Amino acid sequence: MKRILEFLHNSFMLNKRNYQEFFICTLCAFFCLLFLNWNTTAADTTSGADRFLKQLQGAEYRGMGGSFVGVADGANAIGNNPAGINSVTGDRFVINMTRFPHTVALLSKPNETDKYEDYSRYEQNASGIETLNWAFPMGRIGTLGFGFSLAHEGSFRRVNHQGKAINSFPENNLAIGFGYGLKCLKGTTVGLDAKWLRSKVTDSTGTEHLGRGYAYNIGMIQRIGKAFQVGLVVRNLSNGLSFIDPNIPDKIRLDVIGGVTYQYDISNLALRLGLDLHPPFADGVRVNLGTEVWYHDRIGVRIGYLRDTEKRHASVYLLEDATFETDERTWKAEGVSFGLGVRAGSIIINGAYTPEYKPTKSDDERLHVVQGTAVYTFSVEQAF
Repeated sequence: MKRILEFLHNSFMLNKRNYQEFFICTLCAFFCLLFLNWNTTAADTTSGADRFLKQLQGAEYRGMGGSFVGVADGANAIGNNPAGINSVTGDRFVINMTRFPHTVALLSKPNETDKYEDYSRYEQNASGIETLNWAFPMGRIGTLGFGFSLAHEGSFRRVNHQGKAINSFPENNLAIGFGYGLKCLKGTTVGLDAKWLRSKVTDSTGTEHLGRGYAYNIGMIQRIGKAFQVGLVVRNLSNGLSFIDPNIPDKIRLDVIGGVTYQYDISNLALRLGLDLHPPFADGVRVNLGTEVWYHDRIGVRIGYLRDTEKRHASVYLLEDATFETDERTWKAEGVSFGLGVRAGSIIINGAYTPEYKPTKSDDERLHVVQGTAVYTFSVEQAF
């Protein structure tokens, strides 16, 4: 009888391990299938809402170069890797504020005498994003999250020739969403979040256009031992936005991101390293790398490196005939990021500096950024 019980116990434990391995392999296969179909779902020309969704990162992760897939934790996981929502131990409320500068870049080409002359000027208006996230742990049944985000460009108020206000937000993107994370097996968490989007844009004639749509994120995080976490996420599953005018970019690009995190505690220091990869690498390697160190769990310092590319419709001022036109060009963000965190009781305050996107140049061009080189992000997090 004892041998029979031992046999059944060993068989059950083996099957349990097999189930876990099967579950993880199934999830990985799902991500791979989405990756193989990438070229049919990705769009070269994307909407402003696509850029908006990619920028929903708090100061904590921006300071680490934007590496978040294996790091995401609590309320900040909403909009990034929803599997991380389940890692909180209590209610978390966080507000993130990001400021993007007014970017002006001059492009020069050689003239008939082989001297470089400025021939066009690219501009991106100043903009900002405010994000409010809340995570509600519900014990063994998982964690529920709520997120609200607003992005606005330029001034908050627009007036007509008589000085009367006609619009409070000339251009903006709005997202309202819910997320859910669950620990389904030992060391494995999965998550899903869904967002309703509303995007308002203005074309070159000053006409306003409204587009609406939905976007979804699916993610998982697998803990390996006590030090490593591996994350996978499919972001921005969407059919795009519903602009009536076909000339308005309405596509949202699907992203498949993989990352790994290493955590180590020694004496009064807590160290965390993060690395994310964003395939495919059609316009060069897209990578986020960062580290953070906390001393006595009171003061944290972060440093990271990011390299990302995206195609944008940007306003171009033609210097020769003093007119504006809309042009598509690849923009790149590359450089070192920095961050600082301070914890006082249940409140955490974070700040981050990251490099801004700049238009790329061809072989016969020179680029000179006149204005706008840094992005600043601040966040306040409260635990209950």
